[in-house]
Amino acid sequence: MGRQKFVRIKWIFGLLIIYFVGGLFIPHLFPPAKQERPDATVHLMKRWEEDDSRTVTDCVQIISEAEAALSVRLAMIREAEKELDLTYFSFTNFDCGNAILSEVIHAADRGVQVRLMVDGKMGMLKNSTKRMLSRHPNIQVASYNPIRLWRPWTLNEVLHDKFMIVDHRYALLGGRNIQSHYFGIDDDPARTKHDWDIFLYNSESLPGESIIDALIAYNDQLWQTPETKVFHSHKEDLTPLADIHREAHRFAEQYPYFYEKSLTDFTSEMITPNRIMLLHNPLQAGRKDPWIAQDLASLTAKAEQSLFVQTPYATAAPILLEFLDQTEKRVPVTFLTNSLGSAANMPAYSNYHFQKRLFLSTGMDIYEYQGEDSIHGKSLVIDERIVIVGSFNLDSRSVFLDTETMLVIDSPEFAKIFMTERDRFMTHSLPVDPDRRYFPQHAVLEGDVSLRKYLLYRMVYFLLRPFQYFV
Repeated sequence: MGRQKFVRIKWIFGLLIIYFVGGLFIPHLFPPAKQERPDATVHLMKRWEEDDSRTVTDCVQIISEAEAALSVRLAMIREAEKELDLTYFSFTNFDCGNAILSEVIHAADRGVQVRLMVDGKMGMLKNSTKRMLSRHPNIQVASYNPIRLWRPWTLNEVLHDKFMIVDHRYALLGGRNIQSHYFGIDDDPARTKHDWDIFLYNSESLPGESIIDALIAYNDQLWQTPETKVFHSHKEDLTPLADIHREAHRFAEQYPYFYEKSLTDFTSEMITPNRIMLLHNPLQAGRKDPWIAQDLASLTAKAEQSLFVQTPYATAAPILLEFLDQTEKRVPVTFLTNSLGSAANMPAYSNYHFQKRLFLSTGMDIYEYQGEDSIHGKSLVIDERIVIVGSFNLDSRSVFLDTETMLVIDSPEFAKIFMTERDRFMTHSLPVDPDRRYFPQHAVLEGDVSLRKYLLYRMVYFLLRPFQYFV
């Protein structure tokens, strides 16, 4: 009898493993279901195609410096009057995270309606913190696609967006997470990650005509999707929030310069673009229709002079290699990414590094950043006129799995400012020759790579090569 019970348990356990492993991989072998895009997004895409600049009410500014990136976030929250949305892939429970959360709580205390969403697996914000915040009557907290082992087909996808919206008038969108190394205050300077944010200001309140309306519509869909879990707490004790305020007070004493600017300091020198558009991926968990990849291919197909591409890491996915190859056949392509010395993402960067010949075969000019720190920005520049910035990496995850957002800005003036900022990283980069070595540059030294790091990245590449689709 005991043996029969043991055999039965083995069968049940085996079936559970088959269900889990099969559910994790098999659904991604099939084409994704087609989905309709939100009306607000479609409206602005039509205006873009019609080259309609008559009703652009949005002004834009690039935020490249780490200090300004945190300062503008704090200023946006401190000056919020009615509504505040924060949607982030990763949000730390320490230092700058507590500084932002403290301002969020103060905003809620004065009546601002707050919504905070983070990724359910990589969001870092503790569940206890989420529940504690949700006790406040003016704060809603949610996680996108948390771990549900009984639905293994949802385990691969994350919310990768990074944006804020304030009062339907201000927004900030880019590639920075809420962590110290994006704001230049990490204990180890080598962990610093350079990135971009686009600061948006809607100068006129014309319903449906602002890019911020499209971003709001997208964010509303995020909150309404079945993959989103909203936290609820029936306790009314807000005393634990005092811990966040204490940590924030210590942070403000240590870094007072983050609190010295107001929104006026950021809105005084903004540019009104000719056109502006929001790109994003579908929201359902599972294999996604590659909306952003398709949109980028359509935009770059109209390039007449040049294309610049920046990504912190890339994977040799056929759809991405074809995109780069086809574009290079029409116009010169410059590609900027990290070097092995500056790389900070082992799974994704190792896939690029050890398949670099496939990227070189496209014929584009590849530059690799040689700093001790790393670049984390995701951007494209078409014909030195159209700038595209957001959360989308040139890897398989961003194409097929994760939620992503990108802003498309048509403005030669803005593009000139952006490329000036970009050149700070180009001047610390080396061009890669056809043999995967570097062309010598007198002013730039090749970054050091320890044998340990090389072997570790090599091992990870071989282990994950069969699962490149999920990297």
